[in-house]
Amino acid sequence: MEGEDIRWHHSQTLAAGQVAEFKVWAELIRQSRGGLHVFLPLRDRGIDGVLHRLADGAYLPVQVKGRTSLTPAGQVHITVTASSLVDDHAWVVATLIDGPELGSFVLVVTEAEFRRLASHDVVEGREYLTAAFELHAGGEGRWAPFLVPRDRLAERFGSAPLPSGAAPPTPSAPPPHEWGGLQAEGFLGEAEVIRRLAEAEVLALFRPFPDLETVEVLARHVASGRFLGLQVKTSGWDKAGTEQRVYFRRSSFRPRASTFVCVPGWNRQARVFAGECLLIPSEDVEGLARAEGEWLVLELAPGASSHRRLDAYRLDLKDLGSRVESMVGPSGAFGATSP
Repeated sequence: MEGEDIRWHHSQTLAAGQVAEFKVWAELIRQSRGGLHVFLPLRDRGIDGVLHRLADGAYLPVQVKGRTSLTPAGQVHITVTASSLVDDHAWVVATLIDGPELGSFVLVVTEAEFRRLASHDVVEGREYLTAAFELHAGGEGRWAPFLVPRDRLAERFGSAPLPSGAAPPTPSAPPPHEWGGLQAEGFLGEAEVIRRLAEAEVLALFRPFPDLETVEVLARHVASGRFLGLQVKTSGWDKAGTEQRVYFRRSSFRPRASTFVCVPGWNRQARVFAGECLLIPSEDVEGLARAEGEWLVLELAPGASSHRRLDAYRLDLKDLGSRVESMVGPSGAFGATSP
């Protein structure tokens, strides 16, 4: 293991960190059986990923720190720069990478507690924080209360596994609007929404991997730490100008106060987006749409700018980033906070 650790740290330090992250994400998904969804950053603002706990909708920002070997004393030493801890409410998951597995115990602690308990050193003007822990339970060290058995990592984040023998949900057919091969329009809409949100520099942006849930784009205000999730539904139209439909699968659509639906309009002939979009609280969708079998159907006028009771949700597309920023900022009225 020592020789392997030398190779990692001489030439592949960043890759070793990625290995630790993906092993942690995989373990959390496996143990929770889908109860925890992983969002990874599109714009890195100091958080390695966000866990979405589906049971209550909570978002949990996480930083992952890994080592590939033990010290001669049999400890895991995790050293970070003090400036890399950007959010006292975020979680630090510190682990040994033991071959194909995480270490038998994993340190799970908030950044605030990590900063309080770690050893502090200053080297060439930079402050470093170090945690040193052993891979066993029942110890009396300062880190002992925060050590979690590897196989109970998801429980530490509040997601108990499904009962033994419980079957996962059966995937259903794609919505009718995708039968015509219009998936590309949906991707265009998501990319445009991400671009507009990126104009707000205080927003950290995340995407779920894999994309299995209501929220497709997650925004977090770096000052307030509040989250707002968006589902994007692109409404394309052509010269015929016929009414458009947006579909929501009833079985998987989970409305929450921190989740909104954004509907940009796509002009297929001109290949441009309409100047306005819709920004609808997910909790309002059921009252605006009609039920059609397993779907909720929202009917839109061409351009996605108006239809019946939707005028109250109209928004200039250029203002989307600033609107979301104000909603999740320190004085905003929406968004979920870290529990």
